[in-house]
Amino acid sequence: MLHPTRLLRFLLLGSLGLPGAPALAGAPDFVPMKMIQSVNPVYPPDALRLGITTGEAQVSIQIDAAGHLADYLVTAYSHPAFADAAVAALKQWQFEPALLRGQPVSVTEDLAFSFRSGAIVIEVNVLTIGDFLNARFVPNAYSFRACPPGQLDRLPTPIKVVKPDYAPAQARRGPTHIVVSFYIDPQGHVRLPAVSYATNRSNQELSAAAVTALEQWQFDPPRSRKQPALVQAQQDFYFRAASP
Repeated sequence: MLHPTRLLRFLLLGSLGLPGAPALAGAPDFVPMKMIQSVNPVYPPDALRLGITTGEAQVSIQIDAAGHLADYLVTAYSHPAFADAAVAALKQWQFEPALLRGQPVSVTEDLAFSFRSGAIVIEVNVLTIGDFLNARFVPNAYSFRACPPGQLDRLPTPIKVVKPDYAPAQARRGPTHIVVSFYIDPQGHVRLPAVSYATNRSNQELSAAAVTALEQWQFDPPRSRKQPALVQAQQDFYFRAASP
């Protein structure tokens, strides 16, 4: 049986805020989600037949507050067979949800799968921000990867916009700035919107309102060099307090 190595280098790249919940006495402020790799990735036979001895894939996943795989998105691969192998395995995994102030919350994380055929070694790593940027933007590292807006033929244009639903009293300290990171898939759908842990921790209700609104947005399908593209993006939301 294969025993993939998971490097414990957690970084919460995004947290989908839920409505505020009371803290539990003595509970850690934040506990990352846990992966239970009940099914190991399999080195793809198609890659071996083609003489490919190494491969990479990156997959962003959303784990909801019940510990279920709510969504996933392949964001990079060296060959599509490695992406298929990674997704086939993780769809069978089990997860324990992250905890914020003792309460389960939905989170988004980025996983990197490294395949090596010599000793049939497969590593599954939770990316740090340095890993994420270096792997995503090193030229020729992948045959497919999500691209930044600057590599598109033109910037994405929203064709459906939904404003956040919130009570002005929630912006108690004046204008509050929430930045939501997300992907726009080749069909123009918003995927895996998330805010940073620090933002969610300090503005949990407004973070949830921003994410819920952005989930309903629709964009013109992005294209890079006239081809459908997956793009990383950010959207700013400004919440204003009620007038005195």
